[in-house]
Amino acid sequence: MIPFKAIVGAVLAICVVVLFWTTYYTVRPYERAVMTRFGQLVGVEGEGLHFKIPLVSAVSYIRTDIQNMSPRQPANTYTVDNQEVDVVFNLFYRVPADRIEFIYRNVQDYKERLEAMAIDRLKAEMGKVNVAHFAEKRGELRERIKDVLVRDAAAIGVEVTDFQLTNLEYTKSFKAAVEQAAAAKAMVETREQELQQSKKQAEQAAIQAEGRANALRAQARGDADANASRARGEAEARLLVAQAEAKAIQLKGEAEAAAIRAQAEALAANTQLVELRKAEKWNGLLPATMLSNVMPFMNVDQAGIKK
Repeated sequence: MIPFKAIVGAVLAICVVVLFWTTYYTVRPYERAVMTRFGQLVGVEGEGLHFKIPLVSAVSYIRTDIQNMSPRQPANTYTVDNQEVDVVFNLFYRVPADRIEFIYRNVQDYKERLEAMAIDRLKAEMGKVNVAHFAEKRGELRERIKDVLVRDAAAIGVEVTDFQLTNLEYTKSFKAAVEQAAAAKAMVETREQELQQSKKQAEQAAIQAEGRANALRAQARGDADANASRARGEAEARLLVAQAEAKAIQLKGEAEAAAIRAQAEALAANTQLVELRKAEKWNGLLPATMLSNVMPFMNVDQAGIKK
């Protein structure tokens, strides 16, 4: 059986050890310690080793480094065109060391307040945006929400360092409408491409047809020129023949006229020449019947024929 004194001694020893361990505390670099005595704020301690009175003093720790806050569930809200969306965001904040006493006295639930504030400001700004323009104005929207939170969070002693819109979930009906619109746009673009291709093909066909037409026109002009050249050659040949014939006729007429003139001149010079030609042509026969002794076609005396 253990003596009563030994039990009492052990209990006292344990109490001494416990009291010793509760006489000091350590504050890490990224936090501050709020010291209270019988529930009354005594002060804020910085990093390092500190002592306190056991069972009289109490210590609460508040972090001063940058922390991240995300909503427990996506924030449900509506856009200006009455489209329902679920938004997931990240809020980065810190508690300045010089605001710890204010926060401990006034807003010990600053985390819950900050989350509610972020959701409220997010809904307010989302209500100004058309859902179709969210993607292109995402950066502007994020900066506006951040600026509002920086201003309003300072009222509860919290410093907002950044705000990010992580994700935006659309309703099924809106997704279906977007998909249909995208499909329709793709179809329109496809038709436009086909139209442009058809235009190019038509232009190429027109160019080819124009080339063939030019070739045919050139060939036709060449044939026409050749035909015209042949026609001109034939016409010139006929003209030369006609001119030659006319010249021959002219020369023949001139020769005959010259002969006639020569004969006329000869007759004028020798009147007996006609009678001589008659005599040369006569065969010596006389007509079977003569009514007188006169020769009907020739003067015998003039021809030199003696009776």
